[in-house]
Amino acid sequence: MAERRDSGQGFWGRILRVDLSTGEIRTETVASEVYETYLGGVGLGAKVLWDNMAPGVDPLGPDNLLGFVAGALVDAGTLFSGRFMVVGKSPVTGGWGDSNCGGSFGPVLKRCGVDGLFVQGAADRPVYLYLDHDKAEILDAAPFWGMDAIEAEKRLRDIHGNRAEVAVIGPAGEKRCLFAGISNDGGRYAGRSGLEIG
Repeated sequence: MAERRDSGQGFWGRILRVDLSTGEIRTETVASEVYETYLGGVGLGAKVLWDNMAPGVDPLGPDNLLGFVAGALVDAGTLFSGRFMVVGKSPVTGGWGDSNCGGSFGPVLKRCGVDGLFVQGAADRPVYLYLDHDKAEILDAAPFWGMDAIEAEKRLRDIHGNRAEVAVIGPAGEKRCLFAGISNDGGRYAGRSGLEIG
């Protein structure tokens, strides 16, 4: 497991990038100036999207980025600081999209040693990303396809352990319903902007 930085800065200085089209997973370093200039998880998300998406990207296409980002205070022991942001180009508006959510997913993402996770591309079959501290892999999601989001979360915890944190879409997101959401912690939702299908 990655250890917290002793500097007290509240960030790791790295993000995880996943391309579902190629299967590539890589870690990128983020300069400390980015954290000073673009505050919070939403600031980091906006910077990464701005730098990595061309104008006119189709929000439902493989070039849209979907980011899960956690701010500097997440998992720092501060009250009311466990929320994470989901960011991307909104399929609902065609502009900026963000949604935030509470629960344990944000702190556990930070414990994996990254400040954000950014996914792009399109897999040719249902898949999910599994993070275990410093290990990341793309796994087959076919057994969970079509399940209610909360049931899929329970099944994934059966496989990966009760301490696993899960963010998952359900049938509405799979069918690209614009008002579906991303569920975690048994029913907490990042439910704004249509980002579950982005």
